[in-house]
Amino acid sequence: MIFLDANYLVSFYIESEEYHKRALEIDDEIGDRTRVISRLIIAEVINILFTKLKVDKKLIREIYGDLNSEYTLIEDHYFYDKTLNDIMNSNKRFPFFDYVFITLMKELGIKEIVSFDKHFNNQDGIVRIH
Repeated sequence: MIFLDANYLVSFYIESEEYHKRALEIDDEIGDRTRVISRLIIAEVINILFTKLKVDKKLIREIYGDLNSEYTLIEDHYFYDKTLNDIMNSNKRFPFFDYVFITLMKELGIKEIVSFDKHFNNQDGIVRIH
């Protein structure tokens, strides 16, 4: 299993994104491994596509459908309380969503994340693929 971050997915689906070519290469490298995302990932991707990139609404609907059908989807709200407890004991500060993803990965035994965000580096037991 491998967890896919929102910035990877945006780069994968949107040809004009800086890391699009690399995202396609990573997709090939992953092969037939189980690709895991969460509800927050979907929300984050759609938000970026709609507000930041202003992608055509028809394409957003297509990507939304793909995210809901082509990946192993995790209900991440089960991890919010543990995540909040973890960040209260952490010296690091980065987005709550990303903390949720780290908690989710640790709890489910997922060891790798595909992300272009460097703050996933040096997380106990998690390897960032970029």
